[in-house]
Formats: sequence, structure tokens, C-alpha cells
Amino acid sequence: MINESVKTIGGSVRYLQKIALPPNSTLYVSLRDVSLADAPAKELASQVTPHAETAGLSFNLTYSLADVLPGHTYAIWANIRTDDELIFTTTHHHSVELGVDYVQGQEVLVSPVSN
Repeated sequence: MINESVKTIGGSVRYLQKIALPPNSTLYVSLRDVSLADAPAKELASQVTPHAETAGLSFNLTYSLADVLPGHTYAIWANIRTDDELIFTTTHHHSVELGVDYVQGQEVLVSPVSN
């Protein structure tokens, strides 16, 4: 791929609870085409950050412009797992505009999952 055919979205994931993440936490962030309500979302890019409790909750998702379709809707999805147990996840739609130059400062809110 040549540089003109890819774009990057950067930002951070945050949660409102004033707690530290447990050891062995992993951050998962993905960029998805969520246009079709009756079909699974198509993943355009993803990032996995192990040891998120020390590595932080920032992300950079690089996607191909060839995957961006006119009239489609795109969103960032995130969750945090500890030892494969889901502890935080995206509960609100976080839409993004694709095809523009580097999109920085995206802030994705995740909410606790009750078990």
C-alpha cells in the first residue's frame, strides 16, 4: 500500500470510574462499518494493547481508503478485558468521519459491565 491509500484515527479510551485497571488488562479498539443494521459490522482496523493498566488507553487505527464506501456509517468500538473477562465496553455509538487527514483526539467512553 502507498501512503496516500491509508489514513489514521487516533485517540484514547476512558472510563468514568475513579479506579485503576486490574493487572493483566487488555484494551481492544476497532474501527467498524456499522451501516447495515441486520448484518454484523465489518471491521476495518483494530488494535490490541496488552497490559493496558501500565501501557495506557491510547490508540491509533490505520485503515485503507479502499474500504471506505460512500454513504456508509463508521464507528469506533472499544472494550477492556482482564484475564479474558469483559470489564468495560462501549455502550454508546462513537461515529467517525473517514477519508479525512489524520483524525486526532477521538475520546471513546467505555462503561462497566455488570457480571
